[in-house]
Amino acid sequence: MQYAASAVGVKCEENHEFCELAPFWRIALLTKARELEAGWRAINSLDVCRGKPEAQVMTATSHVIRGELLFAMGRVDEGLAEVDAGLRIAERCHVRSLLPTGYVVLALGALRRADMRACQHFVDKLTGEALLGYFGQAAGAWVTAQAAEARGGVERAADLITGIVTNSRVLRQLLVSEPAAASWLVRASGALGAHDLTNAVVTAAAAAAATHPRLGVIRAAALHAAGLLEKDSSTLLEAANTYPDLWCGASAREDLAGVLAKRRSERNNTIRIFESALGTYTAIGATRDASRVVNKLRDFGVRRGAIRAAEREGNLPHGLTNTEFAVAELVSQGHTNNDVGRQLFISRHTVAFHLKKVYQKMSVASRVELAASWKPTQ
Repeated sequence: MQYAASAVGVKCEENHEFCELAPFWRIALLTKARELEAGWRAINSLDVCRGKPEAQVMTATSHVIRGELLFAMGRVDEGLAEVDAGLRIAERCHVRSLLPTGYVVLALGALRRADMRACQHFVDKLTGEALLGYFGQAAGAWVTAQAAEARGGVERAADLITGIVTNSRVLRQLLVSEPAAASWLVRASGALGAHDLTNAVVTAAAAAAATHPRLGVIRAAALHAAGLLEKDSSTLLEAANTYPDLWCGASAREDLAGVLAKRRSERNNTIRIFESALGTYTAIGATRDASRVVNKLRDFGVRRGAIRAAEREGNLPHGLTNTEFAVAELVSQGHTNNDVGRQLFISRHTVAFHLKKVYQKMSVASRVELAASWKPTQ
């Protein structure tokens, strides 16, 4: 970040393209560090001449970097729209350096909205970049692992998780650039029963925090990972209060409530904290995460309205609702009701209810007929 700030301060007399892009790479680093106000001031101070053929690289970079920043700020719809606009230009002009960053943001956005088709689409694009040698970052491996876990359970992501954690360079890069990664890796490794991996993540996160004491987001991520491992409510509370990232703060509160849920005396506090996490997830459009918390609240006898799935552009086929579309898509791929319920965080009975509606609207009578009628382009 210091080098980036110095680079921006150097006057380039010949308008080299790399020199013109330096302010954007500084903003990208500010976003990774979750110094969001500084990043927002910096990007709004830039004058980008959009639309000119010779400025296409600059325009694409501006869109993607601004979109990544907006996404981190919790302005998800605006952020995803900016990234999508930038990627369209980047793909058309073959600016490959921008693609992994953009695909990671779009895949994460789709995952959090329970739009598994879109998530897999961007994961496939990341895989394509990797095969071409442009993968370039640990975040791509991490989001690919998350998608695999969401679609087939944590065992399906086991090799990727092991590969990330046992590669010190990849793990270090990931922990200082994606604040949600440490806690996810701890949960996933714990679910696999891989205690050596869990300990390795917590140790690496603590080392990253010690190396970068000025960056509160890295300290928050280390606290979150340690709190999960130790099931320490005070550490998780400190993490939740330290995070500058809305989604990460909600995730830490959800984990805090999970620890308190095991104590009968903390029932009311547990419900209050779950509801706080739910409110944040809902506000930033994290449908999948909100649905998970709704289910946890039901275990305490607290009923909340169904969380709507991600909105898609245009009308959905056959008059399906967003949830019906998600259910139909997964069932058409051969998933059982239990599989679908796990991916969408709804009960198998709720899946059966939506599937019945799908049959009625599509005039089919079975899963086989649904699969035969369902088109990937829908």
